Amino acid sequence: MKLMIIWGSTRQGRKGGVVAKWVKDEAAKDSRFEVDFVDLREPNLPFFDEPTSPFSMKSLNDYTHPEGRAWAERVEKADAVIVVTPEYNHGPPGVLKNALDWVGKPWIDKPLGLISYGGIAGGARAVEQLRAITTELGLIQVATPLHFPYFEKAFDANGQPERSDYYSENLKKMLNEITRLQAAFSRGEPAS
Repeated sequence: MKLMIIWGSTRQGRKGGVVAKWVKDEAAKDSRFEVDFVDLREPNLPFFDEPTSPFSMKSLNDYTHPEGRAWAERVEKADAVIVVTPEYNHGPPGVLKNALDWVGKPWIDKPLGLISYGGIAGGARAVEQLRAITTELGLIQVATPLHFPYFEKAFDANGQPERSDYYSENLKKMLNEITRLQAAFSRGEPAS
């Protein structure tokens, strides 16, 4: 299964790379997944300004911006998604919302895991907003997100979480749920 992992921060001096790298490395160890890691600096998406909503487009060829078309094509190839996000001002970064807005139908029925990092709340408020946004996009959310409060102190010098058993176990649960949901939705059957 092709698992897209999106790191939702592009700011200068960003510090969440330790979280994104750990998620990417752990998912890559699982033979069920082919990981497509997306650092949102890479697609270099402009602010969304297509003349038509991506959900109204008949095909991906309807994009007027080549960056948007390339991004939608990349999303279309994914079977499932994990978003790794910081929390800015009680919400997700604008660059992440913009990346979500650029795509329409290719998001539909893809399982989604949400992982956040931040201070005392560990990015929980960003996840709450992302739940509403991604529901509207048609993504199928895994029930339990994973949060890293005080993330800068939560990882050791080797890039492993201090509470590695807790985080590894919960990431494994998320990956198992993603696999189950993807199998159910790819057969066109309701998830049990």
